Amino acid sequence: MPTALHAYTTLETRGLIEARPKSGFFVRARLADLVREPDCCAEKPKVSNLANLDPLDSLLSDHSDPKLVPLGVALPSAQLLPTARLGQMMGTLARRMGAAGGSYDVAPGSELLRKEIARRSLEWGCALKTDDLIVTNGATEALSLALRATCQPGDTVLVEAPTYFGLAHMLRELRLKALPIKVESSSGIDLDAVEAALRKKRVTACALISNFNNPTGVLIPDERKKRLVELATQHRVPLIEDDIYGDLQHEGARPRCLKSYDREGWVILCGSFSKTLAPGYRVGYIAGSQWQHQILNLKKCTSLANATLPSLAIAEFLKNGGYDRHLRKLRRLFREQVAQMREAIVESFPEGIGLSRPQGSFLLWCELPKSVDAVKLFQQARASGISIAPGPLFSVDGSFTHFIRLNCGYPWDARIERSVGILGDLVSRMSRK
Repeated sequence: MPTALHAYTTLETRGLIEARPKSGFFVRARLADLVREPDCCAEKPKVSNLANLDPLDSLLSDHSDPKLVPLGVALPSAQLLPTARLGQMMGTLARRMGAAGGSYDVAPGSELLRKEIARRSLEWGCALKTDDLIVTNGATEALSLALRATCQPGDTVLVEAPTYFGLAHMLRELRLKALPIKVESSSGIDLDAVEAALRKKRVTACALISNFNNPTGVLIPDERKKRLVELATQHRVPLIEDDIYGDLQHEGARPRCLKSYDREGWVILCGSFSKTLAPGYRVGYIAGSQWQHQILNLKKCTSLANATLPSLAIAEFLKNGGYDRHLRKLRRLFREQVAQMREAIVESFPEGIGLSRPQGSFLLWCELPKSVDAVKLFQQARASGISIAPGPLFSVDGSFTHFIRLNCGYPWDARIERSVGILGDLVSRMSRK
């Protein structure tokens, strides 16, 4: 009986069941499942110059402000990560290595870490070798190296719409143009539009997230991944894959990478452990394919090396720290937190919104009434102590003006629940004007 009562309490806390007086417990209707998905297809693809786009630099600094509820930046709560275990491992390594622990980890980086990543790549369908990999300072450096190795200022890069705002900012700083291609809610980037763009326009590279797009959480089906690689190979265009969310599926097996379908070396795979283990360790990687030599030289002339101890601590955790066990728990928590956030949004926001149904990661993409200005909502929310990410950040041309992205990477609590209610009130007031 105590076990059964505890189970009921747990399910009620997670919002899966509800108690009805003198009637018992009942499965709670999921209102969020009745809400349509966001329509990201309104804007027509066009080549855009990013010189005048401001990505709102304050968003990143907001994450470290304890006064703000962190629904903006895509980072998981430190409570969900094995920070203490990694710290212990790093301390042990530091004592064991002595002075050597403070030396450069010169590119291509820790062989131990590259060996562990190569071993794990079998699960991705890639079968990478240790020498195929270069350790980077997070996925951000990996993406930058890939773009610099394949493009020159003024070149055009095909990207998703919406796309990761860090990529949009990076393209601007590298003086590259962007060709946005719409993301469909059920199957990812529009392959017909990709094929037409590669056939009609001069595209130098493609950069996208195939596993759980940021911000929509969409997973590209395997057959479409294969077709995407075939198109890139056919048109001899490098395909830069950001797989940073690949380990965070909500259910089922770990999805394959685009790289797993690459037979001729046209896919450059980038990733990191920032979303699963330790954002602050800045440990990422890149498999550069036919651009490996150029990427290695660029790495040496920009950051030269990586931090030795964080790389070795990650390698040790992958080998002996129970990474798969940790991932199973993390995936379950993210799935539950996303479901709770979706339900709270539907209950608090006005009718007519669109809400993504992510198959992985911990992000939600929300379409608001068209009368709501996402940047103004960002400002009003911030004044109310809540950080969110406004839609225009995820566009290379200032579109998605009535969309927002919300981070579900923190355990659900009264503070977050209250913040969603405040956001709903702000949206309701703005939609009535």
